[in-house]
Amino acid sequence: MIFARSRRSPVLLAASGLSVAAIFGVASVLAFMLGGPVFAAVVLAAGCAVGLVLASWAGLRLRTWPGCRLGLFRDRLVVIEGRVEQHAIWDRVETASLVVPFEWNGPNWPKIQISDQLTLTLRRGRPVVFRPAVFGLDPAGCRDLVLRLRDDRDLRARLPEFDSALDLSERPVVSGELITPRL
Repeated sequence: MIFARSRRSPVLLAASGLSVAAIFGVASVLAFMLGGPVFAAVVLAAGCAVGLVLASWAGLRLRTWPGCRLGLFRDRLVVIEGRVEQHAIWDRVETASLVVPFEWNGPNWPKIQISDQLTLTLRRGRPVVFRPAVFGLDPAGCRDLVLRLRDDRDLRARLPEFDSALDLSERPVVSGELITPRL
């Protein structure tokens, strides 16, 4: 599984709606030639209306589709929300929690609240925070999946490898002169 959500079904629905409109447009021209203008008008109105309603409904679904993507790879989890890209390398994930940062409710007991926001705390890094529901995933199920992938190397081996555009592009070597500290 590379990304949790795909735009394939709305695009397919939009293409099929446009093709229905085109087929009925051609059928109305043939009906006009064979049956007269009244028959052609009815065929045109019925077929094009169905096709255009289907295409516009699919277009609205595509427009409201979230710009977020969730990638599960062999070595990391990638969350892309708009222009922000976050990486969580499996070996650095310490905890995965649905708990809102808590307040202390007494001498020793914290006041804990569960939310729909998944927080991955990493060793030597900033936490990765996202809402699994945006990707069509159940928050508790996503937390369990993240923890299972963190702990099970054999399961992670079935995922694809991560290839970023930066890894594939040739970057110039940046090197500086040797600097010796002066006392």
